[in-house]
Amino acid sequence: MTHRCARAFTLIELLVVIAIIAVLIGLLLPAVQKVREAAARMSCQNNLKQIALACHGYESKFGAFPKSNTLTAPFHGWPALVLPDLEQENVRNIYVTTANWYDAPNAQARSVNVKTFLCPSAHGSRSASCAVAGVTGSPFAGAAWDYTNVSVVATPLLAYLNYPEPASYSTVWRGVMSSQGSTHAQITDGLSNTLLIAEDANRPEFWVKGRRITDRFPAFGGGDTAGTVTGGLWADHQKGFGIEGTSADGFTLVGECAINCTNAYEIYAFHSGGANVALADGSVRFLRESVSVRTLAALATRAGGEVVALD
Repeated sequence: MTHRCARAFTLIELLVVIAIIAVLIGLLLPAVQKVREAAARMSCQNNLKQIALACHGYESKFGAFPKSNTLTAPFHGWPALVLPDLEQENVRNIYVTTANWYDAPNAQARSVNVKTFLCPSAHGSRSASCAVAGVTGSPFAGAAWDYTNVSVVATPLLAYLNYPEPASYSTVWRGVMSSQGSTHAQITDGLSNTLLIAEDANRPEFWVKGRRITDRFPAFGGGDTAGTVTGGLWADHQKGFGIEGTSADGFTLVGECAINCTNAYEIYAFHSGGANVALADGSVRFLRESVSVRTLAALATRAGGEVVALD
């Protein structure tokens, strides 16, 4: 009888197989990461789309887009007013519009994490806070969000860019959702050429150029402690920011760095190469970090008369 012996792997062959597997895994992981980031970016764009459509729903009912902030009590953030159009009736039903957002009757509602308000690329497990001057118990905590309206081009940036007619600040250099609100007729730059909502992710954490900063206050929008940015709470009534740009390092306000420089009241996202924005026509675009601050300012104004060219 003839016995055949099974041939075993040699040590060298085994090491070669392990090396090949390691190389394949090394090639696969970046691809998986890219797929995950692409999915998160698309989900973020869908969030912005839903928020923009909700703002259009508000405009259809009231004849104007929501105002950036309420000037008289009861104080509410505009996101609370568009909850029904976001299919968030469960939150809207417990939100009390006859009380201020920071009053006890709204403690439960303002603490609800609304999925549409959170970018998947940002840190989800965080709360935010907002100070209200002269109110006992301030600052008030609640659920965070990663978006906000672009309300104006800040006057320091207008001066930096040598914009004409600074006296027109109250009308021309406003965004769509400023403290005045806007009708369609007032957006003379065109709905498809004007910003509505943009990412401003991860507040109240202070981020600069991809790094979390914990040992200093931001130049603008400082929090109660070093490393924090005020706002970032979806229910608070102090909404919106003015485009300013920063220095190249992201720490000094007014400069050429326009996107992903700092989340202290500037457009900031955790997507590689840029940030998502919603335009006033309801469309969503990805603005690259290379966009100039002049182009960003032109997009922010509703009636500046600028010519904007986007790829």
